[in-house]
Amino acid sequence: MAPSETPPTAARRLFDHPSVRANYADMTAASSFVSQMANGTLPRAKYVAFLSQDRYFLFHFNRAYASALARAPGIEQQRTFHALIGGVLDELKLHEDACARWGVDDGALETIHPASRAYVDFLTALQSPDVPMDELVAGMTPCMRLYAALGRDYLERGLVAEGCAYREWFDAYGGDEMGALAASLEALLPEVRSIQTFVFHPSPGFNI
Repeated sequence: MAPSETPPTAARRLFDHPSVRANYADMTAASSFVSQMANGTLPRAKYVAFLSQDRYFLFHFNRAYASALARAPGIEQQRTFHALIGGVLDELKLHEDACARWGVDDGALETIHPASRAYVDFLTALQSPDVPMDELVAGMTPCMRLYAALGRDYLERGLVAEGCAYREWFDAYGGDEMGALAASLEALLPEVRSIQTFVFHPSPGFNI
């Protein structure tokens, strides 16, 4: 890096981590779940299964935010986690509306997908009092940024087909509000901790 260049932030270094970049490449491949959503070829059954798993995932993701709120060292951090909790509650409302449109009983989850279970177990472990809150923040940040980046990337590049039945997902996650929420979480990442200490677990939603 040249002396005049600005050092990358912790969030940038985390998103540029090889495991995160590899996961992003998989998510945006031509045959991926997200690309099939964008071009409208994703089978309805897969999207319905995704909605069913997503409610389980969002519920536990919000519990992790609540845990972080309880451990926040100051008022500003409390405000940030309060806003993030509100953001997930808004997501859950959108999720309920989507389930109603697609004829999905969002309260009936018969089988938890192994990827969903693994990520929730990962979040639960990070909520232990023995784990520094920095690690909880770092463990949640890639998922937030990945969703926001995917939604915006597909919209900005015009990859969402006209009249696509799944456009609702891209509109929800590619908008300014989701980007701002992701940025607010990223702002809590410490600059001094080595990003290499954090293990990235990909979001479970697109592994249905």
